[in-house]
Amino acid sequence: MARVQLEISRRTFLKSALAGAGGVALAGVSLEPASAAAPLDTAQPWFRQGAIETTYNICDMCPWRCGVVVQTVNGVVRKIDGNPADPKSRGMLCARGQGGVSFIYDPDRLQSPMVRTGERGEGKFREVSWEEALDETAAKLAAIRDEYGPESVAVFGHTGGDFWFTDYFAQAFGTPNAAKPASSLCTSPREEAAQYTYGLTVGGHEPVDWESIGCITLIGSHIGEDARNTLMQDFSNAWARGAKVIVVDPRFSSVAAKADYWLPIKPGSDTALLLAWIHVLIDEKLYDKAYVAEWTYGFEQLAAHVQDYTPEWAAAITELDAGQIRETARLMAANLPRAAIVPGRHVTWYGNDTQRMRAAFSINALLGAYGREGGLYLNKSPYIEAYPHPPFAVTGSSGGCSAEPGAESDELPLGPSGKARADGARQTFLR
Repeated sequence: MARVQLEISRRTFLKSALAGAGGVALAGVSLEPASAAAPLDTAQPWFRQGAIETTYNICDMCPWRCGVVVQTVNGVVRKIDGNPADPKSRGMLCARGQGGVSFIYDPDRLQSPMVRTGERGEGKFREVSWEEALDETAAKLAAIRDEYGPESVAVFGHTGGDFWFTDYFAQAFGTPNAAKPASSLCTSPREEAAQYTYGLTVGGHEPVDWESIGCITLIGSHIGEDARNTLMQDFSNAWARGAKVIVVDPRFSSVAAKADYWLPIKPGSDTALLLAWIHVLIDEKLYDKAYVAEWTYGFEQLAAHVQDYTPEWAAAITELDAGQIRETARLMAANLPRAAIVPGRHVTWYGNDTQRMRAAFSINALLGAYGREGGLYLNKSPYIEAYPHPPFAVTGSSGGCSAEPGAESDELPLGPSGKARADGARQTFLR
């Protein structure tokens, strides 16, 4: 999709910006990193203070890993931009990524490990080398293990580099107590639901075939307010191409303002809406019959389960219009298999999170969307041999970067077909 070009001169922009600032004093304000490592030279801009060294990397400010171009002058990072050659982020970078310069030179950033020298809470620390810090930590952990046993230690982590370290370190140490409790407040309900329903987890990047999708349903997804950089781009391109959009959100969000249907649902009643959608798809025989017959189990049990979950029943719970519940279900069906409920990240709400996501994933199966072009591609990674390591004291923790081929349970078999995306990635579909 071509970018919109704004017809506005630099002079007009500056006049508008100053007028909108409401008299805020701008003199002396600088966005340059204020630190001893990056002294300010107000005589000339940074890009004229020396040769610019360009480095290509990925942004680590969130799990999306967008490509970046870093510009350095005299050993000081001055600017971070998106990498136009990156097939995923397409040269764009969000404010958090561009703010990485401030992250580097933040005066409160720790420059080395610190060891507490005073009482807890006094804030007294001394800098030590990494060797000293690691040796002291290892010695104290070994002493705890010798006195109380390895099970006395618990390891906690969440995202980034500590995600796998949490499990591997616990196994090497000999404790089964490895946990990522923050995941239960993040995407774990979604991942568990996908594993139970499909045999595959969704993964960090939602596997939506944005280039071909015809009907997008957002429930538990705040695209437009807090979506990742590339996810917002993908959604915007699909919407501009003409994809229909259904938004389920109590708020009239920025995306709801552009949707074909906005369903201002009563908070806590999402599962009732999903069950009613399943009822309509089955009762009106709108589901993908061939797909359901070949690729699913338990259809008769599902049909019997939702027999009484009519749009009228759901309307009384959700405070939505029964007619709109039917219309939105029909809109999804009219676009199958190029229609899907996007696996949102805001899935931890009311206590029945995993089952609610299973209902959403069941709708995708009824639409024939899973593993199909225009729906959800199979999020597969190449098999990589495990790194060699000393024998673990215990095994069976949740993490691991490799699995034996075919280890997933009840997994949909992979067909030979595939589709090369514009960015060069490979999407796998059933047919």
